[in-house]
Amino acid sequence: MNQPNTVVLLNRLLAIVGRSFPQYLQYSRPHIGPGRNEVVETIQAIVDDQNVLADRITSMLFDAEAPIRSGEFPMEFTDMHDLEIDFLVNVAVAYQQQDVEQIGEIVEALQGAPAAKSLAEEALGMAKGHLESLRELTAAEGITPA
Repeated sequence: MNQPNTVVLLNRLLAIVGRSFPQYLQYSRPHIGPGRNEVVETIQAIVDDQNVLADRITSMLFDAEAPIRSGEFPMEFTDMHDLEIDFLVNVAVAYQQQDVEQIGEIVEALQGAPAAKSLAEEALGMAKGHLESLRELTAAEGITPA
């Protein structure tokens, strides 16, 4: 993993995983009405998965003695404080779809770095699974799409 581009791409992947919208929700204060435990549990499960993957990406960068740049949360997330959790699940679906697309681009760009590509492919599979979980949640909870 000596290629500078690989380091840039892994740091981009780290930022996507570690600064995702579900990650942000754990620090914001959404309004969570009674009976919304499944929503909270699903988001927490996504965050837990992302934390494990972010640690693995960080380890790969650390082992390569590369700089680790996890980035900041997007500024647009700050408009999402104190909103209803059902609305925020729809927002999470949209952002997760965006993450899937961006991670797919990273996978394609990592053709020359097999270990990094494998980790990115795992991130892509996980992101797709999280997207499906969020979509199922909106259907199961009767959340109206935005």
